Amino acid sequence: MLENARFFHQFAALLNAGIPVQQSLGMAGKDGSATLQRILKEASLKIEMGQDLATSLEGRSPYFDGWTIALIRSAEYSGSLADTFERLAIGFETESKRLLLYRSVLLQSSICFMGVTALLSVVLPKEAMTWLTFGIMFCALFFFAHIATAGAGVVLYQVMSKIPLLKRIAQVRSLLYFTELELPLRCGVPILQALELIRLRIPDLALRQSLAIAARQIQAGQSLSQSLEGKLPPLALQMLRTGEETGNLDEMLGKLSAYYESDLERQLKQLEAMLRPLSILAAGFFVLLIGVQAITSLLNALPD
Repeated sequence: MLENARFFHQFAALLNAGIPVQQSLGMAGKDGSATLQRILKEASLKIEMGQDLATSLEGRSPYFDGWTIALIRSAEYSGSLADTFERLAIGFETESKRLLLYRSVLLQSSICFMGVTALLSVVLPKEAMTWLTFGIMFCALFFFAHIATAGAGVVLYQVMSKIPLLKRIAQVRSLLYFTELELPLRCGVPILQALELIRLRIPDLALRQSLAIAARQIQAGQSLSQSLEGKLPPLALQMLRTGEETGNLDEMLGKLSAYYESDLERQLKQLEAMLRPLSILAAGFFVLLIGVQAITSLLNALPD
């Protein structure tokens, strides 16, 4: 994440300084990993052979996924590469910051699961405990390993939306994907094409379907806010309506993104604060149990 952010920051600065794309590509990312430098060198050769920037970088995941390539291609056509790269860099930095919170929640949740497992090993019979431990640890690793990644998948969203403690976090995460509509709009992409680009990034299947319906309604003459009436929170709809009325829909989506980013960070920190004392207690109990078992084993080994 941070490596991507540095690269796009450097690329944007070089383009703003008037340096051509191919030369900027060769200069940016020099402090990156060997893999990134190799990708950029190969892309530079392709540009020299006549390919555009997006095509030369296509298929170079995880540095340049399909969403990033689509934005680069749109920015090339609209002449807004520098601005798009700067916004991509900011997006990667924000995602990296959020990832640290996810990992903190993951660590403390894992410790809590260890404590619960240790407690159940005392209360339940050994046979039942074996299967219960396996089930708990498998669910914990599956669930929180996905939360700790940059993008939550559809299955994970469905799971999170069923858990009261995590439902709001899942909804806000999904809305943050929707606000990324700002980027293609700033690149000059028509609203229908921009909606199609963003639709498959959203893990909420209901919102995906709503966007597909909205695209058809927009074709029939409705505005974006009208076509999403009842499908988004009232605040989001009001901000979309204001953006459409003032002709600054992309800027309003940026403000909406900042609002939901702040909301998500607040909720993650609250969850982290709730888990911290529980994880401390769980770790203490786990260590105590191990100590008691070690002392018991030592005493049993002593001669009578």
